[in-house]
Amino acid sequence: MTEQNTLNPTPFPAASILGYPRIGRRRELKKAVEAYWAGKIDAAALDAAAKEIQLGTAKRLQGLGLTEAAAVPGTFSYYDQVLDAAAHLGAVPPASATS
Repeated sequence: MTEQNTLNPTPFPAASILGYPRIGRRRELKKAVEAYWAGKIDAAALDAAAKEIQLGTAKRLQGLGLTEAAAVPGTFSYYDQVLDAAAHLGAVPPASATS
């Protein structure tokens, strides 16, 4: 008797896009991150700006024909997506102590 897979995998989309800019059409995320670093906005305002950009990107891509849920990229990074991926994988070396 073979064990049957009970998971329902997400079907592979007919089309997708990689490398779509995540910072907004007019670099809104960059400006929001810099405002946060400068203390001009708080974390909630930064998060709200990021969510607005993500929703705008999703709507734009859906309007261009990427209508399947798996076709629109679901990844996001506030600043450095490579560092985020390295940290997620545990590939960031410990900070060195300097004297």
